[in-house]
Amino acid sequence: MDVSFLYLRKLRIKDEEESKLRIRKEIKSLLIIGFCLGILPIFNTGYVNAEEEIEPVFYVSVLAPNTCPARNQWATLMVEQLPKIGIGIEIFDHTGWAQISLRTWGYPGPFPIPQYSEGGFDILFVGWGGDMDWSEAEIFSSDYIVPNGDNFYQYDSWEYDLAYNNYLTSLSIEDRLFWGDKMQQLLYKDQPTCTIKYPEALYAHDSAFSGWDGVLWSEVYQSMENWTIPGQIEFQYATPADFEDFHILLYDSVFDAQWLSQIYGSLVERSSSPLYSRGYAPHIASSFSSVDGLTYNIQLNPDAVWADGHVLNASDIKYTYELLIYPNYLPSTHYCLPFITNESVNIISEFELDITFNQTFAFQENNLAIDIIPKHVWEPILPENHSSQASIWALNDTLDSQKIFGAGPYFLEDYDATTGIIQLKRNEFYDDWSGITPYFEDIYFEFYSNREGALLALAAGDLDMVDSQFMPYISEIPTSAAYSLIDEAGNHEMALNNMNPFFGTGESCPITGLESAQHVRHAMSHAIPREVIVDEILDGIGKPGVTPCPSTAIVFNHSLEHFEYSLEHAIEHMRLAGFDIPYTPSVAIGLNVPIILSIIALIGGSYYFIRKRTKLE
Repeated sequence: MDVSFLYLRKLRIKDEEESKLRIRKEIKSLLIIGFCLGILPIFNTGYVNAEEEIEPVFYVSVLAPNTCPARNQWATLMVEQLPKIGIGIEIFDHTGWAQISLRTWGYPGPFPIPQYSEGGFDILFVGWGGDMDWSEAEIFSSDYIVPNGDNFYQYDSWEYDLAYNNYLTSLSIEDRLFWGDKMQQLLYKDQPTCTIKYPEALYAHDSAFSGWDGVLWSEVYQSMENWTIPGQIEFQYATPADFEDFHILLYDSVFDAQWLSQIYGSLVERSSSPLYSRGYAPHIASSFSSVDGLTYNIQLNPDAVWADGHVLNASDIKYTYELLIYPNYLPSTHYCLPFITNESVNIISEFELDITFNQTFAFQENNLAIDIIPKHVWEPILPENHSSQASIWALNDTLDSQKIFGAGPYFLEDYDATTGIIQLKRNEFYDDWSGITPYFEDIYFEFYSNREGALLALAAGDLDMVDSQFMPYISEIPTSAAYSLIDEAGNHEMALNNMNPFFGTGESCPITGLESAQHVRHAMSHAIPREVIVDEILDGIGKPGVTPCPSTAIVFNHSLEHFEYSLEHAIEHMRLAGFDIPYTPSVAIGLNVPIILSIIALIGGSYYFIRKRTKLE
């Protein structure tokens, strides 16, 4: 859909046009009266860029994947915006990822990656996933410039490299926060890419619901023991996918991860406590420490037990970690495989052990956050049969609760494959060692095939929460319910080729040099109507983008503000780069508008100026 209509006024019918003509004539009379009264100073002349076509000072070509309708809309919008600041569009290329890769991170050479006209790219509209550690920050390091990595922007900053290297080697969260903040400030100043928006997840839920951390839940890092609805002992959660995986180490679906995470636990877990700010806190471990980021000493909570009452000890930890590297086991935690060997876990005593990883990793604590399974349940089962055995147990009305349990706040009470319902039961041993009594006695994860059915069930009180992946609009939320907009990892951006001679190196700017190129990038960022994109295209579900750091990252800088949409500021930056972009003299109403309105009121006129904006379907 062509989104240019966002800025078009609907045509008035004939009598409305005649009315406007009368209004203009009367206003003209009022202005003459105002002049006679000596109030002309309330008007001030300024240079405001008129939104009319400007002769391009240079041209770019735009790449946009054809896989996301919403992204296509804001890409089209920017193809219309850039000419307003003197940047013409030569080619607007909607294409597939295979073609995009060959022009960007998969460019075959020779290097550097050139402009679009020479087989590379100028501008690419792209969306990225992310994580809470901002581990993808490497994409802006000069060490990873294509073909050495995925820095297809070809951004090269020694200051960023220094900050990034310190970020990677920081063992304390305080140091990582400092360097993460420095990296964002540099990216904000340099604008090697223009971040458009951050995604949000919309969860519809009971109006009395509380006790959760929505960001941790969205990233599948939170168990539900603190979730509450006053007066209820059961909780019903709607999920949009069938249940297929029943083993915490072997799942593929994030929806299975949600309910399985209530059953199992790990040595350390992310905490929403202000003390940890969503960083890792001890859980099954009573403490953990390392002096080199390789070997971690783990003290286990001696009171920790499994949901059947068996003591949880160091042999359970060793069994789980060695299982991860069993041939063809293919765990969901495959990211940890390069760091673990059969010698990684060294048992010191029943409740103390060392875990030594075979290579450094900036976010090593992720490798301590692996869910632990009970050795006395799973050791008799061959590892290659774990997945199928879990499915068999889940379908057995007796063995499900006897076998599918961990140390988490709940265990599997029942799975009904016919109705698509998972029932979890409160683990009565959990509070004995964690100090927390889960609020709900029973939690139900229920499959719904469509959004409409789930929202109707929420309105009727048959559900307490609807998963964000149903993709509801805010306007669809039942009036009897509430909703939460939760930050999600990732961002969407207008990626720039930092070797482009105009906005990369600046060698083709009238005032040559890197400073001019930066001015052009700032101009391009000011030309992005981020709030319009969020409000109109995304129905208010999202946030204007600031830097490429995900808004969910622990190091995210909340003090930086997104670049204001201002064609005037954009053209000012273009002029600072030496481009002769015309300004159009215009009359701007200053702060004395109330005086004007008072004069109009005295004469007896009351006029309304309405700008209508069509809504995206």
